[in-house]
Amino acid sequence: MSYVRQLIGMFLLVVAVCGAPFMLYTDKDGVHVSPENVIVRTVYLLEQIADGSLGTYWVGNTERSIAQDIGPFALSTFELLFFSVLIAVAASLLFGLFLQRFGAVRQLQRALDVIATVPDFVLIMLAILAAIQFYKWTGIRIITLSPFSDADNNWFPLTVLAIGPTIFLMKGVSLKYAQIGGEDYIRTALAKGMGIWHILVHHVYKNVKPFLVADLKKTIAITVANLFVVEYLLNVVGLTRFIFSKDGGFEFNAAVMGLMSIVLLSILVYVLIRAILYLFERAFVYK
Repeated sequence: MSYVRQLIGMFLLVVAVCGAPFMLYTDKDGVHVSPENVIVRTVYLLEQIADGSLGTYWVGNTERSIAQDIGPFALSTFELLFFSVLIAVAASLLFGLFLQRFGAVRQLQRALDVIATVPDFVLIMLAILAAIQFYKWTGIRIITLSPFSDADNNWFPLTVLAIGPTIFLMKGVSLKYAQIGGEDYIRTALAKGMGIWHILVHHVYKNVKPFLVADLKKTIAITVANLFVVEYLLNVVGLTRFIFSKDGGFEFNAAVMGLMSIVLLSILVYVLIRAILYLFERAFVYK
């Protein structure tokens, strides 16, 4: 029952965010607040959901069904979200934990610490500029910046989207590794002659995992925030097209369904990553 209340609360929050442009307006007499505009649009949206159509939205001069497009858009966005977070988790465990003792990995982390001082939006713009320069040098196009064309591939948006969460999560795991590595029980395990991989898997990982899981929600939040920028700038056909239409106005039904779908996909990604970590533990930690 609590989950139902949480979903209803998230839906109302999404409605409030998407309805703000319709609730607030200005004229020569000042700023006016008209919550009835949002209520009317919300009632209409609920009627459309009950009918199974979810309403329509405009792409240029073409009216399209939200129900028809939301499936392919959601699949594209899910792939970006899931694999970006998976890359962040895998890289943080591999380079922040299991390969931490190698000098080359520590040098890589120092470089990432410097990169971490740059905002994610700037990193995305630098990646786009690098792709443009790569095209000038080689004639090979890996991105499409025209608003009238879709992205040529998924691997480049995925790579760009994974940068921010990977740096964040790897930095956190590395910090916890450094703290745990000096604990007495780790020194005791080394004194008993236990292998380094046994210690990393059965002692260090078990103590790092709570911090990893705690930072996982923040990692997904960072990925979602960057998702809006990546899908928009790189012309990815995803759920953000319901929210930021390049050739149409802001539409309430489409924005609510798009944003709510992103929220639900974020929850799904969290559950799947936790499931993968559980399988990893069953296979290697508690075997």
